[in-house]
Amino acid sequence: MNETAVKILNFYGVFLILCGIVSVIFIGMKAKTALASGGISGVIMILIGYLVSIATHGARWAGIVVTLALFVVFAWRSTKTLFKIFELIPSAHKELKGKGIAFLIISLMAVVSMVMLVLQLIV
Repeated sequence: MNETAVKILNFYGVFLILCGIVSVIFIGMKAKTALASGGISGVIMILIGYLVSIATHGARWAGIVVTLALFVVFAWRSTKTLFKIFELIPSAHKELKGKGIAFLIISLMAVVSMVMLVLQLIV
């Protein structure tokens, strides 16, 4: 069992779940997609961490692949949200604050995903 890999995956899973919760706290129930995606992906990462802890064949690679996929999704969503912010700035639209918070959270998730991917590859 690779304890470091398990800790990384569990940390990442909890982080994703917390990001979903924080999104709803700051943005409201309009962020229910963030809650669902953060919660589901967080639980998947914790499950993969458990599978790594019991030395399930391929679990470590599953963690790497899922983390890479999440990085791609978060980077894409962050970019999409940033472009929406640029559209809203000239009009000082009422959704600007929520979109700004969403951009920051999604960008943080993308950055942490990249760090977790690198950590998984080197442990």
